[in-house]
Amino acid sequence: MPYFFIVNPNAGNKQWNVETLLEKKFSGRKIHFEMEFTRARGHATELAAKAVLSGFTHVVAAGGDGTIRETAAALIGKDTVLGILPCGSGNGLARNLYIPLGFSAALEGLLEWDPRSIDAGLANGRPFFCAAGVGLDAEIAHDFNSLSRRRGILPYVWYAAKRVLACGPRRVIARLDGTRVEMEALLTAVLNGVQYGGGARIAPGAYIDDGFLDLCFIKKASLPRLLYALPALFSGRLAEHTAIYAAFKARVIELDCGAETWYHLDGEDFFSEDGKVKFSVIPGAIKVLAPKPFLGRGG
Repeated sequence: MPYFFIVNPNAGNKQWNVETLLEKKFSGRKIHFEMEFTRARGHATELAAKAVLSGFTHVVAAGGDGTIRETAAALIGKDTVLGILPCGSGNGLARNLYIPLGFSAALEGLLEWDPRSIDAGLANGRPFFCAAGVGLDAEIAHDFNSLSRRRGILPYVWYAAKRVLACGPRRVIARLDGTRVEMEALLTAVLNGVQYGGGARIAPGAYIDDGFLDLCFIKKASLPRLLYALPALFSGRLAEHTAIYAAFKARVIELDCGAETWYHLDGEDFFSEDGKVKFSVIPGAIKVLAPKPFLGRGG
């Protein structure tokens, strides 16, 4: 079982010698592995595609959700198995799959866990695997990616606070498998799993392998009401706050924001000139090494 490791050297705030750690783990096991570092946005997809053509049975992404998304994009519909070493700021997909956030534990899991199939989402033809959104969270992602010189959760929280104070709700027209829903939304998110990175469980009723996407709205509300509901975002009880929260399941979700808009896919920002983003789901799109899912738990 040869492993190919794709490593983002700039992920998160971690500093580690990944090559030394891999040598230590795989030496004496008679397991072949190779490793390359990413050099630019999109490079992980190119490296993963080459690894598939070279016959690697396992391709492992060591980085944040952006690196993982790019790597996984090349594995859709393939027999090649994705491995994840979460090294980013939010680690959303790893959290949805209950992969340990510690590097050593996640690395050990690559040799112990069986592959499981999970869904993927598409947004205007681009894949994502954890979370997507338009409006507020996409604008925060754009600010974080383009303006911040630091990685980690604190700069993200800073840009989030600035956007929340500066931005108002946006009228969104959604079509869910053809059914129209209209909302004045502060935040519009499309989830494949339960949560964003960082533990924000915005879609507590979602499952990453159920063949559906979850559309979640945070409605227009006062700042005190939003702050009051904030703990529920992390406890998985946001659905109890019906005055500010609504969620729907669908296989195809078409969003019309009425004007040009940013949208994000697993934290990577993109732009729609006409303000329209079409989401769809690919059931069982990829195989990933992860712990067995627990009954009664989202993920």
